Amino acid sequence: MPWLKVSVALQHALTFPSIPEARREVRQRIPWLLAERNRIPAVFSGHQESGGPLMERRTFLALVSGGLLAAPLAAGSASAGEWGTHRSEKFGFEISYPPELEYKAYVDKQGAELPGAVLKDARAGNELVNFEIWPADECPRQPANTVARDLGIERSKVITQADGPEGSSSCGADPVTVREFAATGGAKIYELELTCTSESYGSHDDTIEEATPMPGGPAPTPVIRVEGKKGPTYFVDISPSWKKQVLVVDPVGVDPRMGQVKQKIEPALVRKILETIKTFPIQKPQGVCIDELQNRGFMMGVPAPSREP
Repeated sequence: MPWLKVSVALQHALTFPSIPEARREVRQRIPWLLAERNRIPAVFSGHQESGGPLMERRTFLALVSGGLLAAPLAAGSASAGEWGTHRSEKFGFEISYPPELEYKAYVDKQGAELPGAVLKDARAGNELVNFEIWPADECPRQPANTVARDLGIERSKVITQADGPEGSSSCGADPVTVREFAATGGAKIYELELTCTSESYGSHDDTIEEATPMPGGPAPTPVIRVEGKKGPTYFVDISPSWKKQVLVVDPVGVDPRMGQVKQKIEPALVRKILETIKTFPIQKPQGVCIDELQNRGFMMGVPAPSREP
């Protein structure tokens, strides 16, 4: 198995696309990888003493995992250098992150901030965490009894929904585990573990017509399967004074339905980053929603009724 791991790493280094800086480093390691691939079978054919070739193997595999196969980015590996900070004047929060990472907020053609963002490995460019401000719009108006905790849990479930010709899947069936803690500035942080399930009406060889009941016939019985646990995933209460609003934080690689990813970030580092979030007051946007206009007697495209006696 050590030989296989080295061979896979070598193949990855030779064929996987990467940024120029990473490619130069990989090319420098290729001669050593070739030598190690030929040496390891002989090294591990017999018993090895502590501190000998076994230690060399551990060191080598650690270098392969960290340098070529993009091991999970852990809290302990975060640099002690100055952290960067993103401040959103539109949504009223700021978040800090280690210098090894890059926070990129999406903007429109005019440069206005959109409700989505991504946290990347600054060197490799791999996406590690996706962010979404929810709800981003002022309309429709929220009910007065809206609770940020419930809003965040519901949104975290909704974004997992997927539909296909043979069925659907989602994460959010009971049980849902919720853990609450707080950022240094007081913002409430919620950590979730969601149960993922799928519902199908036929095998992969079935057609849509075969899964559809005949008129007057019995409805097909769905097959429900537990797909695993999604988590930890998070959301943070960043509500302004006039409505409830959450920052949904979804790390890459925590959904069991999505398969392997290039690189993951450790939960401890995600928590450390979220604990830096601070909120600040922002001005309420001006505007009137359509339903409010209707309540005031205005109808779009319909002439106002005559008030003559």
